Amino acid sequence: MPTNLPPEYFEAEKRFKDSVTPEEKTQALEELISRIPKHKGTDKLRAEYRKKLSKFKSQSQSKKNTAKHDSHFKIEKEGDGRIVVVGAANVGKSSLVSYLTNAEPEVSEAPYSTWVPTPGILEFKGIHLQLIDTPPIDRNYIEPEFVDLLKSADLILLMVDLQAFPIPQFQQTVEVLESNRIFARIKKTDSADPRNYFIPIVVLVNKDDTEGFDEDFEVLNELLKEEGWAVLPISIKAGRNIDEAEQFIIRELEMIRIYSKPPGEEPDLTQPFVLHSGSTLEEFAAKVHRDFAKNLKSAKLWGKRVHDGQMVGRDHILYDGDIVELHI
Repeated sequence: MPTNLPPEYFEAEKRFKDSVTPEEKTQALEELISRIPKHKGTDKLRAEYRKKLSKFKSQSQSKKNTAKHDSHFKIEKEGDGRIVVVGAANVGKSSLVSYLTNAEPEVSEAPYSTWVPTPGILEFKGIHLQLIDTPPIDRNYIEPEFVDLLKSADLILLMVDLQAFPIPQFQQTVEVLESNRIFARIKKTDSADPRNYFIPIVVLVNKDDTEGFDEDFEVLNELLKEEGWAVLPISIKAGRNIDEAEQFIIRELEMIRIYSKPPGEEPDLTQPFVLHSGSTLEEFAAKVHRDFAKNLKSAKLWGKRVHDGQMVGRDHILYDGDIVELHI
């Protein structure tokens, strides 16, 4: 930062940091920029603030334009689960969603190219997941509707850039989430505060492009794993660990696929019922049809932990790949 800034600059900077709404930040930034002397040493600083000013003006105008319309962040849930991808600018969120789904978010090396969330569907072995690209996390301001979208997630995918100070990126994103009462499930305590949301949060470390970066990843991995975080290195550019990323997501969501077999017929292995790990036969029956659980008389099961066609009770725990024949 330039050293020859006047005292008025620092007073205006404090007012900007203390402002809350986009309108307040816009006004404070305009004053702040006017306090910066115009010379070569301040070109970069003024450019950064002008970029922020443009963003807050856009947010302010968007807020006015959508006052009578639904927010861009109000996205209808689809599929078997919702994953919201978050992180700082240029960590690869848009590239990931574009790579894994049918969505077409704007992918750019320029920061802040994503201004609205973009959903897509990730299909993995019969499981359909809604994957949502989001604007960069900003420690200065996050729209309330963005927070609501995050709270609706079944899993938050936190991305960092291995080649661009990943630890501060990670810490800043977690800080913003926690300041909005969104906590990783690994941090769940006995707190009875109903305002807190505990959601599975996992970390994808992007731009592990070659083996030369693996050592950097291991250093980061050791730090995060000490705190219990689930971490996976990937490279969207080089295609490293992309298949593993899909399995990583499914595993952390703790989902299982159960197949229905009509009596006397072959099971349909193309359309599984998706449940959470630990679900019982009764919960599966209710998933097939709400009346099945009430009227269920017996059931036969084919799977890795039973004999073929074994009779099981309502409280039997199901496992991924089980085939169930319900009798009502």
